[in-house]
Amino acid sequence: MISRHLRRLLSFLLAAVLLAAGAMAEEPIFRSWEERMEEARLKYNEDTVNIFTKGHGKKVSGKFNIRYSIDKKKNPSFYLPDSLEITDEAEMTAILELLAGSEYYDPDVFGPVSFMAAEWIAHNLAFSMATGSDEQKKLIRTVVGEDIQKIVKRAKELDLSPVSSMPESEQMLYHLIETVYGLNSHL
Repeated sequence: MISRHLRRLLSFLLAAVLLAAGAMAEEPIFRSWEERMEEARLKYNEDTVNIFTKGHGKKVSGKFNIRYSIDKKKNPSFYLPDSLEITDEAEMTAILELLAGSEYYDPDVFGPVSFMAAEWIAHNLAFSMATGSDEQKKLIRTVVGEDIQKIVKRAKELDLSPVSSMPESEQMLYHLIETVYGLNSHL
């Protein structure tokens, strides 16, 4: 017998895969991944992305900002306040490559770029569903088990936390998204 938690996770995975397939079907396949990455790296580079630490730097207008901080329990996190504006996986990857090149990044803590990109995609999908149709809202509310307003509020800013702090079901979701989007084959 499948547990309630596992059913919720599987429902969410199915919804995520269906949304991913729909999103991929809408995008023209005229450019290769390499071409998309080249374009994304020109758009997002050291001149256009600002990575700073809480208390030692600040948000810079006109740049994509990433804030690194460590909470009271000594847990590191990266916060991407404008993450919802980026919907292209190549652009996400270009930004995350810069993050991975920073002194604050540790792949053993945050996982590879492809895993963080999968987190970003899931984050955008969750926000889209929480602000979408009534059916999408109902599904995301059922899967997450929270009020829609709480989901929307939490999803406004992407929080990349240590992999070790994530439930196994969440890690499985990100690995599935890596596979569906082919992220681990590109990176």
